[in-house]
Amino acid sequence: MNREKRRREVQQKIRTAWANFIEESPFDHDAVQPHILHSWEISRENHIDPNVPPVTRVLPIHELNDLLTEHEFFLNAADPVLQMVEISIRGTGFIASLAAAPGLLLKVLGDAPVLSHAETRYNVPGALRMVEEVGGSALTMSMIENKPVQISGCEHFNKYFHGWTCSSAPIHDEMEEVVGSLTVSGHMPNKQKHTLALVTAAAATISTRLRESRLMISQQRLGSMLTSIYNSLSDGLLAIDNEMYITHANIHMLDILGLREGMLVGEHIEKIIHPDDKGRMRALLTSGLSESLEVRLVGAKGVQQHMCRILPTKLQSGETVGMTLTITARSQMINIAQQVGGNYAKYNFSDIKGEHPAMQHQISLAKRAAGTNSRILLTGESGTGKELFAQAIHNSSLKRNGPFVAISCAAIPRDLIESELFGYVGGAFTGARQKGMVGKFELANAGTLFLDEINSLPLDMQAKLLRALQQREIIRIGDTKPTPINARIIAATNIDLYEAVQQGEFREDLYYRLNVVELTVPPLRERKEDIPMLANHILKRQSREVGFPVPELSAETISVLSEYRWPGNVRELDNVCERALLVASGKTIVPKHLPESILPRAEENVGLSTMSVQDMYSQLIKRSMIVNNGNLSKVAKELGVARTTLYRNMKKFGLMEE
Repeated sequence: MNREKRRREVQQKIRTAWANFIEESPFDHDAVQPHILHSWEISRENHIDPNVPPVTRVLPIHELNDLLTEHEFFLNAADPVLQMVEISIRGTGFIASLAAAPGLLLKVLGDAPVLSHAETRYNVPGALRMVEEVGGSALTMSMIENKPVQISGCEHFNKYFHGWTCSSAPIHDEMEEVVGSLTVSGHMPNKQKHTLALVTAAAATISTRLRESRLMISQQRLGSMLTSIYNSLSDGLLAIDNEMYITHANIHMLDILGLREGMLVGEHIEKIIHPDDKGRMRALLTSGLSESLEVRLVGAKGVQQHMCRILPTKLQSGETVGMTLTITARSQMINIAQQVGGNYAKYNFSDIKGEHPAMQHQISLAKRAAGTNSRILLTGESGTGKELFAQAIHNSSLKRNGPFVAISCAAIPRDLIESELFGYVGGAFTGARQKGMVGKFELANAGTLFLDEINSLPLDMQAKLLRALQQREIIRIGDTKPTPINARIIAATNIDLYEAVQQGEFREDLYYRLNVVELTVPPLRERKEDIPMLANHILKRQSREVGFPVPELSAETISVLSEYRWPGNVRELDNVCERALLVASGKTIVPKHLPESILPRAEENVGLSTMSVQDMYSQLIKRSMIVNNGNLSKVAKELGVARTTLYRNMKKFGLMEE
């Protein structure tokens, strides 16, 4: 009874400490998950200070090498899964960490920028991440609780981890004992709702591979037992001897190649390797080293691209007696990449705010277009919310259960755009890119591909994109076989694409191929009636994020916001609201809280007193037409309006004949 009473007292103290520590956070401490409370409890018991940066001990290189040797079996079992996870998290801002119990980091994978930041938190191989070192974390709590755990932001005991979200699941050996954990971590803004489920599945796969590998070693390659084990795997598997003749093949391998039982055993491995890949495979298979690559296999089903993991088969004496090849279908890797990579749309039409008739007309048209498979071209200035429309269309379409993959054609270097869109096979490049990559078209299969700033696509790539749209297939760099695609295309541009066609900067045939349904998102200055509603909506969202009360907007502030031209549109309004919220600190927002750049200037007020706004605008158009020699496209660009808006105003001011 005394022990139970003591436990309740300790738990109450922890809740109180939690509430005091995050009193400025919107986190509801009454809803704290049990494993988070447990994390806080054991962290405090180990005298971990939540306000002091953790100084994690890292093993010296010779001790790290000993640690890796000690866990070589564990690493070999985990490597194929880690490889697929690594491919999946490329460019997503996440890293994957493999740890051995009770908290020894063995491997950390991910993009270089994220890894560099992770190193500042001692997230490196050889780091000691036990509770006694840094307090409770998802990595250790998943092993202590023996269940999947997700800890995000201020749920971490130590405030220096509040910028991270971590999902972790335990890994078990053949005796169901916890031997380690797999963790996927990223910065809080990158938090994905599917991450924990994916980590759990990956950890379970590693556990399965550990059990299967132990069984394989214990049976010393006995044929009947090995066949049973091979057939229990979900991947295709081949075993070859030192002469590269196939000794075992599981039923999944036969199914991949479209062959019957008994048709592979005894054949030379090169019989099923594509001629262009034979040299590379021969070198790897004779090296005796572990390696991963994409390889083309030839069977009754034709030439197929697969992921191949090569592992040497060794006896207890260390003698290498052959190689084991694990063949994973590329579709499986693509599915993982789609989910871990966060390729989904989170916005719906209800998230698009605007009562202006022009905006409502575009929303109505977008809803009708969403129910078809027609290609859509979104036009509008930067910051108007074109991707918001694209995501809403996807979530209302027949492909809403598929992935939503977005790519900015302007953000990718010219020499990389083709590989990003279409992907490349292993061996097409050297160095860090030699293992192959799945392109955005394949990632978007059965879903939607959003091509933002399509006008930035080089002309040679426009021709390749046109072919892909016409033939509904792509050819990866370094490949000869086309890959069918089934993705809906939504393109977006912030310029007059028709004018670009007239100037020879964009292909006319591609323009008409993309522009089946055109949606024009109006700029903010053309729907000023929506500004007060938009500003209040944005402030409500931002207030929730920072834990401030929702401020009011004074009448003077609304007037200033309504008169400003908003060259950056809704994106600029979002930034202005965020600044005003922080400066006002929850109080009523008045003009002095706004950036000086949007406040009316004295000389502008003088002009307004002597000339009407319409007269000023008419004079501005006249001067711009003179400067640009009557080129209306340049006039519209200089004034920051769409051509249709310019034509309407010219007609209104009687300037059409000038």
